[in-house]
Amino acid sequence: MPGEGKNENVRQEDTVQGENQQEKDSQQSASDEAEFPYYIKVNRRQNCITVYTSDENGEYTVPYKAMICSTGLYNATPRGTFHLSTKYLWRELYGKVYGQYATRITGGVLFHSVPYYKKSKSALCTEKYNKLGQQASMGCVRLTVEDAKWIADNCPSGTTVEIYEDDDPGPLGKPEAAHIDTDSPNKGWDPTDPDVENPWHQLSDDE
Repeated sequence: MPGEGKNENVRQEDTVQGENQQEKDSQQSASDEAEFPYYIKVNRRQNCITVYTSDENGEYTVPYKAMICSTGLYNATPRGTFHLSTKYLWRELYGKVYGQYATRITGGVLFHSVPYYKKSKSALCTEKYNKLGQQASMGCVRLTVEDAKWIADNCPSGTTVEIYEDDDPGPLGKPEAAHIDTDSPNKGWDPTDPDVENPWHQLSDDE
């Protein structure tokens, strides 16, 4: 999507016309695996993700990256196989909160960052961030900003997403997210956000 902001892969609008057609087109094109470098598996029981890349036979068998996440409370995140479609730089979510780097999985289920109280990178819902690794959402898959941005940047529309449940977190295990001290003056920022204004990065530089 060239010309739509700093990240040409992500729409800045909260609503997108022709969304249903785009999702239909992405599903049809998903049969051509050569266009899609990654396959995403979401383990809703363990609340973690394993991203696979293809082997020499074109099968997605090579573990590439693991992510911690929060899926839906009471298994609200549906099991099944889906294909990514529309992307958003910011997306309004249930409860009048907002997610960064949202990518639609199916229907109202998206990958996105932990919610923010407003469209501001310094307005993170800290208590929700500290729940990463356990079920916490209304059905979407919450991620760190770093991981949500990685999916938006590297997984084109049509990428396959498999949502399943298993006691085994996956071949790369389950990563941990940094715990944010609710008394910290930086608590409104996701520590993984690559934004140059992120005070967590300045703290790291000082150390």
